[in-house]
Amino acid sequence: MAVRKTSDKGIAFVHSFEKVKLKAYKSFKDEPWTIGWGHTSNAGIPRVTQGMVITRAQADAIFARDIAKFERRVKSAVKVELTQGQFDALVSFDYNTGA
Repeated sequence: MAVRKTSDKGIAFVHSFEKVKLKAYKSFKDEPWTIGWGHTSNAGIPRVTQGMVITRAQADAIFARDIAKFERRVKSAVKVELTQGQFDALVSFDYNTGA
């Protein structure tokens, strides 16, 4: 059976290193503004700007939209059957690198 969504374990893994931040920040000077569970404007809406503040519910909704995008990309790129762990790992990789 084809894997369709990131598992709860996979989401917990992404959350374990992203950590939710409700105020926009930059990890390094040359990086884009980031908010929520590691969301940047490169991932899509909303556009993250300096001073932006969101709620935890907004952070979770943005994350759900972002993770769905990366799930679609993995499903489109991978043409072989994957285990749930493999799918989760690839989605996590793409989420973090955009590659």
